[in-house]
Amino acid sequence: MSDTIYARVSPELKEATDQYARDHGMSLASAVSDLLSRGLEAAGNESSIRVLEQHTQELQLELARVRDAAVALDGRLGQVLGTCECGQALTGHDFLVAGRCPTCNRGVAGLMAGVETSGGTVNRSEFAPFMAGIGVTLALIIFAYAATHE
Repeated sequence: MSDTIYARVSPELKEATDQYARDHGMSLASAVSDLLSRGLEAAGNESSIRVLEQHTQELQLELARVRDAAVALDGRLGQVLGTCECGQALTGHDFLVAGRCPTCNRGVAGLMAGVETSGGTVNRSEFAPFMAGIGVTLALIIFAYAATHE
């Protein structure tokens, strides 16, 4: 046997409840019982929902910081820093990621280290600030990562 609850509701709430019952193929009593139990469950979980919402906001802020750092890193990697022996311009990506000339596939580590080659060059006045920018960007990414794992 089930208990009965008597309650006065606004006409709008009554109509919405009737519509819910029709949409779900339920009697009005079943619809009221279903909606009331769902509402009580939601009210009981309200504090955990607030915690999840706060955590979501924190993660969105961290993601924005990482996205900004990634954009800066991408810009730095496209910077032209030298020339290969074959004449191809070499970017930060070629030096730090690929390690090779995109045209002739020759390794570029010797250019970074200052080893004499027969024609490749590195613009040292651009290379030092490039490496500093990469270091700062990586530090930002590491800090953002560490902040999410405290």
